[in-house]
Amino acid sequence: MTFTSRRPTHSSTARRTTRHRMNTLAQGTLSAPSPLNNLWVTQRTKILAVVLIVACAAVLFIFFDTDNFYVFDFNIVGAQYLTPTEIVKASGVRGYSIFFIDARAVERALAKVPEIKSVNVSTRLPNQVTIEIQERQPQIVWQRGNETYWIDADGIFFRARANLTQLPVVRDLDASAIKPGERAQVNAVAAFWALRDAMPESPRHLEWSAARGVAFTDGHGWKIYLGDANDMPGKIATLRALVEKLSAQNTRIRFIDLGKGDPYYQ
Repeated sequence: MTFTSRRPTHSSTARRTTRHRMNTLAQGTLSAPSPLNNLWVTQRTKILAVVLIVACAAVLFIFFDTDNFYVFDFNIVGAQYLTPTEIVKASGVRGYSIFFIDARAVERALAKVPEIKSVNVSTRLPNQVTIEIQERQPQIVWQRGNETYWIDADGIFFRARANLTQLPVVRDLDASAIKPGERAQVNAVAAFWALRDAMPESPRHLEWSAARGVAFTDGHGWKIYLGDANDMPGKIATLRALVEKLSAQNTRIRFIDLGKGDPYYQ
């Protein structure tokens, strides 16, 4: 068998050359970096820094240049006599950014309000502040001149804010200086409670003076002076027996003084 080699013609050689050039051009086009690729490769660090700066600026704008994170409304729980306006003013943080509010510092500020016995403050994003308070509860109405105060079970003075007709009233005849948030005179408060314990039916309106202690006017129109809290049950027992005796005798009496030992009346 005889094999005859075939010499390529000019046209087939030309076609192969053209295809090779086109393939080479295509490969070169795909592998050649674009201007954007060159920019990213050479300036990548700077581009990332710029993006980070812009992002931080946007976050700071949202946090500090809008009202989204500033506190203007408060959730107040437990207020009975204090007004929301008073509580918010005492907190000292209205209009503050939530990120700059120290809840414990707000609690210390509110604890200085005489009417507040205890307080708890909490914060929550985006701009919520909750103030839970326990107000002092009035036990005694204390009158000094034209001023009226309340006293709670701890003996603390605070401003009277309503007409509570169920509370006992003590008129301070000495007109002693009163500062809300301070304790009332220990002797006066002790004498009041001792009288209430020994004589629950004692009149609602009482008096106090350092000289004659706790006093009241009884149903006969007699002024009764009882002194301090010392031996109050014994004084009340003596008073009951004496009033019964004097009433039976139709004796005209202006006052009975049991504050200093033996009873004295006139």
